[in-house]
Order: sequence, then structure tokens, then C-alpha cells
Amino acid sequence: MSVIRKLAIGVAALVLGAGQAAAQDEAFPTKMVRIVVPFTAGGLADTVARGLAHELASRWSQSVVVENRPGANTIIAAEYVARSEPDGYTLLMANDPTVSSNQYLYSKLPYDPVKDFTPVVNVVQTREILLVSNDFPAGDVQELIALAKAQPGHLTYGSYGQGSKAHLDAETFSALAGIKMNHVPYKGVTDVMTALVGGQINMAMVGVPPSIPMVKAGKVRLLAVAAPQRIAAFPDTPTFAELGFETMVSQAWFGLIAPAGTPPAVVAKIAADVQQVMRQPAFQHRYVTSVGLEPLDQGPEEFARFLAQDRREYERSIRAVNVKLD
Repeated sequence: MSVIRKLAIGVAALVLGAGQAAAQDEAFPTKMVRIVVPFTAGGLADTVARGLAHELASRWSQSVVVENRPGANTIIAAEYVARSEPDGYTLLMANDPTVSSNQYLYSKLPYDPVKDFTPVVNVVQTREILLVSNDFPAGDVQELIALAKAQPGHLTYGSYGQGSKAHLDAETFSALAGIKMNHVPYKGVTDVMTALVGGQINMAMVGVPPSIPMVKAGKVRLLAVAAPQRIAAFPDTPTFAELGFETMVSQAWFGLIAPAGTPPAVVAKIAADVQQVMRQPAFQHRYVTSVGLEPLDQGPEEFARFLAQDRREYERSIRAVNVKLD
């Protein structure tokens, strides 16, 4: 009887423990939630994260804070979140390098981009575009290519760091066009735009949001967009596909991920609440469409499928341009 009694007590404890865990998941959150941003304050990811934090804090009646941990192509922030407790209280505003491209750029990472994270919700994306300085003599992409071929290795392009989206996109375009340009890395997109306006570099592949005011003010010129079709922000600018480069399609995305092992109920709740916030017209206008971003609205399963495809594309493109950072 004592053995049976012990078994019964053990089963009851397991059931009770499971019930308590489920209740805790349903009550999430019961304390402060942290959104870690792998970039400095004031950038696109930071701005969107702070907008979400404000709205989620109101919905959850709990503090939601944004913590900036920039550096090392998002590796510093990614490692921190990967080692955090998998309970939903520490999230990462990830982007392409974090879980897609870094694994092909570095021979070793302090985290596993696939096994150490759980996709939660993919929120926004931006298309990449080709800008040139005002004093650059080429008036369109074909003239740019002709000039580059006439002066091999003479033209320069800027990026916001080795292995960044801007770096990889420029190298991909160069490979497709059969040209060679010199890479000038900077600390961030603001530095790239400043160099472009000042004529220190000839061109750059950058996202739409930081480009809108510069293009409209006539400080730089826009030659092409790396999108499947023309974009609302610049409807008169052709896509690379229209110019004969069908595979030159590129976007940068930002989404929330959690440490692997985070309870599915918690992941589902965070995703559902973030999606409700993102679907508010006022929020979309303020944080998304008015700055040139596009909403993605991908829940956990769709986000996981998106990441699988994103990784395949990065693996192919990085191998094609043969870029390594160590």
C-alpha cells in the first residue's frame, strides 16, 4: 500500500505542477518584460520596439522595457537572450544577421541561431534600395555598370559594417552585374548617409526609411529598388528586375524571438497581443507606414517558415559572393 500511495502522491504532484505551470502561462505576464534591441537607441528597430513596449505595457498592466545591447553584428544581444530564462520575460528584437546570415558569415557563434531560439512574431520589413551621391556621373543603373567596368575597382560603396545587409546586397549586385567596387564600412546607416551626401562614397544599398527624407530633399539620388514590384514610397523608381536583374530582391526584417524552451502558451499570447497592437491603424501609421516600413504580421508558425526560407537565401547569396568575417 505504501508503494501505491507514493505513486499516487507522485502522480498528483505532477498533475498539480502541470496545472500550476499552465495557470502561470495563462496569467503571463506577472512581472516586468524586457525587449532587448541589438542596436543603439533611436534606430528603426529601437523605435518600433519602444512603440510596442508602450502599447503592451498598457495591455498587460506590467512594465515593458527596452534594453539596448548593440555590437558585433547583433551577436552580443543574441547571446544574452539565448542564455536568458525561457519564460517569455526576455525577448529579442532580432533581424536578418541574428538568426539568418551570421551562421554563414562566421565559422563559430556563441549561440545556435536555430536551436537556441523560438520564433514569436515577425513585425516589419523594409526594402533595400540603391542610392548614389549627387555628384556621381551615372544617371541610371546601366550607366553605373558601364562606368564601373571602365574603371575596375575605382567606384566605392558604403555599408553599416562588415557582413551587414548593405554589404551583402552591394556584393550581390556587383556579382550579378559583373563589376568590382571598393567597400567602405561605417558604424551605422547614419554615417553611410552622411558620407553619401558628402560625396565620400559613390553609392550604397540602404533601407527605405532613412532614405525617404534624403531623396525627397534632393540630397541623394535613387536608381533602383530591390523589391518584387515598385514600392509606395518611390512609385516612379524601377525595380532591379525591370532592369534585368530578376534575382536582385532584398528586404530587411525585424521580429521578436524568445529563448528556446519558452512555453508555447506564452509564445502564443505574446504573438497574439503584438499582432493586435500592430493591426491598430494609428500604430501602423506612426511606427510603420509613415516611415517607409511594411507590416509583416507573422505569428510563430508563419515566422518559422519565413526564417527557414530566409536562411536558405542567405546561405546561397553569401556563398556566391564569398564573404567571411573570420
